[in-house]
Amino acid sequence: MFDNLELPSVDPATPADEVIKMLTRPGMPFETKVEEIEGNPYTVFAHQPATLREAFMMFLAHGDKEFMVYGDDRITFKDAVARASQFAQALVADYGLEAGDRVALNMRNYPEWPIAFMGIVAAGGIAVVMNAWWTVEEIDWAMKDSGAKLAVVDGERAARTLSLGNAADLQIIVARDAAPEAVNVKAFADVIAGKPALSWPAVEVGSDDAAMILYTSGSSGFPKGAVSSHRAVVGVLMTWVCIALSLKMLGRLNPDPDFQPIMLVAVPFFHVTGLMPVLFVSATIGRKLVLMHKWDVEEAFRLIEKEGVTTFTGVPMMSYEMAASKRRGDYDLSTLNDIGGGGAARPPEHVRLIKEAFPDANPGIGYGLTETTSLGAVLSAEEYIERPTSTGRPTPPLVEVKILCPVKGAEQPAGEPGEVCIRSSTNIREYWNNPEATARAFRNGWFHTGDVGYLDDEGYLYIVDRLKAIIIRGGENISSLEVEGVLHAHEVVDDVMVFSLPDERLGELVGAVASVNADITEDDLKAEVAKHLAGFKVPEKIWITRDPLPLIASGKIDRKGIKEQYRGLWAAEKA
Repeated sequence: MFDNLELPSVDPATPADEVIKMLTRPGMPFETKVEEIEGNPYTVFAHQPATLREAFMMFLAHGDKEFMVYGDDRITFKDAVARASQFAQALVADYGLEAGDRVALNMRNYPEWPIAFMGIVAAGGIAVVMNAWWTVEEIDWAMKDSGAKLAVVDGERAARTLSLGNAADLQIIVARDAAPEAVNVKAFADVIAGKPALSWPAVEVGSDDAAMILYTSGSSGFPKGAVSSHRAVVGVLMTWVCIALSLKMLGRLNPDPDFQPIMLVAVPFFHVTGLMPVLFVSATIGRKLVLMHKWDVEEAFRLIEKEGVTTFTGVPMMSYEMAASKRRGDYDLSTLNDIGGGGAARPPEHVRLIKEAFPDANPGIGYGLTETTSLGAVLSAEEYIERPTSTGRPTPPLVEVKILCPVKGAEQPAGEPGEVCIRSSTNIREYWNNPEATARAFRNGWFHTGDVGYLDDEGYLYIVDRLKAIIIRGGENISSLEVEGVLHAHEVVDDVMVFSLPDERLGELVGAVASVNADITEDDLKAEVAKHLAGFKVPEKIWITRDPLPLIASGKIDRKGIKEQYRGLWAAEKA
């Protein structure tokens, strides 16, 4: 998509940040300006598409090239946009969708996922992106919170949705799998049949209209619906195109005009990493996606060899398993040249291991949050190898980062830790139906992440701790308070504390200690959590005691002491 741009030549030794500054000057393709949004100044692209509907049309530049590969299915960019436009027409004509209506999207990584997402937002709807591993109870909460009356699901999620108390009031569209027999259920293929292709419905959509709601676990114990506007999402896409163009100018991308990068996809689209830098950035720059049904390291190797995969981005556990696998030498993985990571911290020793296992590939890491629509900081190649504990510099040109003292609120000097705060036009605009949480997290245009970090003298960001009661297990955010709430509700539990346990493979696991008043087993308590919450939230280990949990002088639970004590027991058990 860069072939028609007339750009000045640059010295290959020029820092990428300097090239991006060149591209964003007045009169250049990615010119930026400062614009006031809801009373705060933000840097924005001066000429970005106003809405995602316009951005989706950019995908057609890649025409009949393959966009998604899933099993025997091979879908081109043109096919994907055509089906999305048909779905958008059906939503408006047959389901009466109006601007701002919420539509739940709840399925595994099937090709219909991005097609449905595009159709929903192009029709003026708000895509309510749900975690496919949620239980019926969690789905019910999000459906009621968002007010969605229409759900696009796969077969397994269809069964869960039909078991909701208000299922009769919902319209359900089932993709990929056979649709259950019910008057309010239709198959996705039947819904789009006969609808005009490559023609969007005549619905007005504005740049600052909401495009999607992603639910994120927070320290409050209940998922919060993070609302991103069309402007924010398009800004993310433009950012990555600008970065890719800078790398092309520096000669760091394949110069062959017919070359197509290919990405192996093992992270779910319902997470912001899978949705933005993996899915829709790929669609924008013309990268092919090879979709995995379920993560398996040997299946990943097989697909890399078969499809000629050039890049992979997953949670750190995945790249660690690839580097550590004894089966790695059984496959031709020579096409792989980028191994990215996100969603959780990657231990420094894993960076070294990846580079040793894949000497011709560049390891990378990204730091971003649902609330920043994925953007934050980025680091790759030699810079990452030299600074394996950093998450990189703030992502140019839209992201600003500052470190604030969580007590006094003053900006911290280089090297001094504090709360990481991010200002960007790609940040979400609010938490759905939660003005109190919005006011706490967003102040004077800055998002307060709840992460503790510092910036060094060169502007590299380092994350060292969390202020929030969040556990990150294999890239999945888990609220300690949400799990505590379920355990507290059990009649024999007097008190409970949930905390993270270190794990080499997944980064962190869920641990808990419960003070009880009657006999009960660890398996009984785990089963209780599994009744209410997704499987990844079930504690790996629950210690049971008849003693009260220790308190500090204020009468509150000694969270720091308890965490240290039981982490010590965990380490001893694993030794």
